[in-house]
Amino acid sequence: MHENKLNSTSLVSIILPVYNGEKFLAESIESCLNQSYQNIELIIVNDCSTDTTLEIANFYALKNDRITIINNSVNKKLPASLNIGHNKAKGDIITWTSDDNKYELNAVEVMLKNLLEKNADIVYCDIMIIDHKCEKVRDVEFPTIENIIFRNYIGSCFLYRKEVFERNKGYNENYFLAEDYDFWLRAIAHSRFYQLRKKLYNYRKHDTSLTHQIAFNDEKKQVWNENVVKMYDGFSKTFVKTDYLIISEFLAKSLNYQKIPFEWIIENESIIDQFKQKLSQNVNFQNKDVIEKIFLSKIIYLMTIDQGLKTNLSKSFYIVKKYGLFLDKKAIKTLIKYSFFKK
Repeated sequence: MHENKLNSTSLVSIILPVYNGEKFLAESIESCLNQSYQNIELIIVNDCSTDTTLEIANFYALKNDRITIINNSVNKKLPASLNIGHNKAKGDIITWTSDDNKYELNAVEVMLKNLLEKNADIVYCDIMIIDHKCEKVRDVEFPTIENIIFRNYIGSCFLYRKEVFERNKGYNENYFLAEDYDFWLRAIAHSRFYQLRKKLYNYRKHDTSLTHQIAFNDEKKQVWNENVVKMYDGFSKTFVKTDYLIISEFLAKSLNYQKIPFEWIIENESIIDQFKQKLSQNVNFQNKDVIEKIFLSKIIYLMTIDQGLKTNLSKSFYIVKKYGLFLDKKAIKTLIKYSFFKK
């Protein structure tokens, strides 16, 4: 998929886009500079902040020549800032982080080692959730790569070859709030992912994070919903040329926990099967059994929230006939519960 021109001493470019991030920025910068792997450059893209973000960035830049600061003259938002930082990057390996999060000190070293050893294009890992006081809340272990079609499970700690960014033609600047998920979905078509089962990143939960705003700010949630639909349209079209809108609807509604009539699932069975078949031809989706189990889980969930004309018992018969080989104890218990005991 790529020329293996990288080695264990290659320059790694870390992009740090920031808008009014004075509260946690110093911690984020220090977690980058203090990496056990020292051949890095840190590109801070200040997106027209109005707080002391620039002063903090300048303070560190004066002490460390590995830092480059770019100041946007107007607020361009995250995807544009990411593109600006990537286009400035000198490294053949790139990652980006947020002003409120922190790397473990060996994060870059461990990810680079695995990127090279596994001959991958993208390596990503598990994370730890911390609070505003930097105290650990819990660990997060992401499911396998096949699950990415239903939710962004790449997380916030990753490393990738510059070619991934170039093949993708950057981040889509029209998909604010969904820019990272869209980037990964487009990368699936041409790049090999490797999941590293190590927790190398501290993701901070707080009231002003973008993730929190998507959940609780109606305006941002609306923007996110609209961009998710457009994102899935493009992704689905990569695999199913003619009926991609049906797959896009299925994925978008599943992501947002929206009801899909079970009759709709049955009516579009052949298109969903075609989509699964096309997925299995991709280097990142070689395990057909895993794909079937993921769809089984999703369709069982849809059954539990659909109170349409078709009885739950007949829905269960359909699921058993369609996915019988992939049923586990949990799935069977759910089918029994909703077939005989759910009103």
